[in-house]
Amino acid sequence: MAATRLFNKIVGKVSCVVGIGFLCGLILPVVPVHSKESSNSEPPPTVPTPISGTILIVGNGPERYLLEILAAEFESRHPSVSVDIFWHPNAKPIRTIELNEADIGITGEEVPSLRSTAIARDGVAVLTNFSNPVKEMTTQQVADVFSGKIRYWSQVYEEAPQTKIVLINRTTNENIRQGFEKTLGIQDGIPRSAYRAGTEDEAIKAVSGNLEAITFVSMTPALRAKEDGVAINLLFINRVEPEVQTVLDNRYPLQRPVMLITNAQLSPQAQAFEQFALSREGQKLMRKGKFYPLLTSQ
Repeated sequence: MAATRLFNKIVGKVSCVVGIGFLCGLILPVVPVHSKESSNSEPPPTVPTPISGTILIVGNGPERYLLEILAAEFESRHPSVSVDIFWHPNAKPIRTIELNEADIGITGEEVPSLRSTAIARDGVAVLTNFSNPVKEMTTQQVADVFSGKIRYWSQVYEEAPQTKIVLINRTTNENIRQGFEKTLGIQDGIPRSAYRAGTEDEAIKAVSGNLEAITFVSMTPALRAKEDGVAINLLFINRVEPEVQTVLDNRYPLQRPVMLITNAQLSPQAQAFEQFALSREGQKLMRKGKFYPLLTSQ
């Protein structure tokens, strides 16, 4: 390049002397010249700084398996980050985040005082005993049953026995209860007289052994229990069958969000985890974790 510029310079001077500059301009190629100032004006590309540290996630609902899958994949992409998961039926994710005792909490509803981000969806199945003649309800009937307005099975279905409905509720701090009550608009909550089941398996077992019982659980364990021959019905809601496809395409009406809650100021590693969960790769893992992606096309 330097030799070419030198040649052009010499020829240009000669052209001016002999008066044939125009002819030289037609014959000689024009070679662009870049000054050192222009080449130095562009900053060198920046290299992303690898993140490192620990992320503590706390929860209490049926999402544990999903979080373990997300954490394992995230750690494989960020070897310097360790994701620890504390999961217990009595854990209180909201309070834990408010006290800055964890980086991320998992809930079933938005928390106004905290940063709340939906990362997945879950279908909520309403279960009755297999021998119960009631096979379907409307969302309004479900709301009336769990709010205590409807107290007898004969009020739901005229051919059902005139027996009192036995409500099997979930513990107060469970994610699925929060989302269930909010979806149905149960303002005053489920009656305190209702029995309480701490886990999905406990709720399913309670209904399978009681003809008058009704409860609600996450869709995946409910479908699995039915496939395993457990004596339960998954009620049609608004005439829509509770199954994977109807949740995916949003036809099934009883759904709740899986919310990731944090304080306003996230650590770099917690922010990266949230971004991963919302990414195309993260959303593909929702089905593997027995939940449903935010978008129906994924």
